[in-house]
Amino acid sequence: MFKKMLCLLIAATLGLCAAAFAEGGPEAVTAAELEGLLATVREQAAAETLLNDPTDEAARSEDGTLFQYEVAEIYAEGETLTAETPVNTLVFEDSEGPVFRGTGIDTHRVDLLAAFRLDNRTLGGTWEQALLYLTENADGGFLYGTTLRDGQRLTAVKYGEMIKNGDEYRDVSVTYSLLNSLVTAIRVDGLNPSATVDAQQAEDTLTGLKALGTETEYRMVPNSRVGTDLTAFSAEDLSFSGIRYTELTPETLPGEAEKELIDNEDGTWLMRCDGDGFEAVFTCERDGGNAKILSYTILDPDAEGPRAVRLGDLMSDDYCRFRSEGNEMTEEMTEVLYGTEKSGEFGLASFDYSAGEASLRYGTEADGTRVELLLKYEQNQLKEIILHTV
Repeated sequence: MFKKMLCLLIAATLGLCAAAFAEGGPEAVTAAELEGLLATVREQAAAETLLNDPTDEAARSEDGTLFQYEVAEIYAEGETLTAETPVNTLVFEDSEGPVFRGTGIDTHRVDLLAAFRLDNRTLGGTWEQALLYLTENADGGFLYGTTLRDGQRLTAVKYGEMIKNGDEYRDVSVTYSLLNSLVTAIRVDGLNPSATVDAQQAEDTLTGLKALGTETEYRMVPNSRVGTDLTAFSAEDLSFSGIRYTELTPETLPGEAEKELIDNEDGTWLMRCDGDGFEAVFTCERDGGNAKILSYTILDPDAEGPRAVRLGDLMSDDYCRFRSEGNEMTEEMTEVLYGTEKSGEFGLASFDYSAGEASLRYGTEADGTRVELLLKYEQNQLKEIILHTV
């Protein structure tokens, strides 16, 4: 099977599956919990050898003095690290194994989300951000979780607690940086008791989080590690980014497109329309009339196609946005994911391992027209997105 043959690849391929959002899941992150992580790191660092010279100019930073250990990079006050030295920040970039709540470097984004409280199951928000949870404490403090993203691609996830400290507040948080769905660094801030903000700053932060919680314009596309949980590619998927594929005409294309009539020299004509971030081809009459969409190719790396696929996506991520039933691979290195090409309702995955290439194909029917989505990958990255009429 595809998933068995690419086990190392798909092991990291987890979508926003139901298991990550089970009721009665993990609790919100607290300042006390992160301070407990600091205590553990201090203890481990005491048994290790310091890897840098904290008196060197290179150890100076806006976060404090760097004390570098295998367990973590510790940024603290002064040039000597003791059990009493105020620590400002912890950074984990090369750590092996779990760092916090079973998560660490190379943890997949869904394993990460599953380890923490998540009230916003669809990650509804804006293209750039989503609020994961927010709870106000009786004393004016609050617990929160947020994520930064570039569309479907999570770039950072942050969990923290704003704790009241007299007339001031302290924001103790852990931030995970991600690339290609995997954690690349973990940073813990606000550990120094003197790192406070005033009441107005805390209130502004809370107001911003509440406002983010009302945003619903953008959501994550349903994903599944199972495959059979998802629906087949359908007519609904032909509407994306303000475009309805089967209703496209040269006049309804986005923006201004350069048009070229092409004589097939067999009595038929084509019109090619080169636009900003796309290419559309229509069958038409000699004068360009009666144009009907033949294909639409997405060239803009920031534009989303059906199910929010986007140039540069990992195949291992896109695969989990579409239905798959785990059929055996053929000798031609093709897996029938579901259906048949003859019926027009199908999904196929094909591979050329020697060339490092692969493709996903999905077919459906809409408004009496059979349409296929073709996704082409090189070295696991999406290079072409083409919708075409069969």
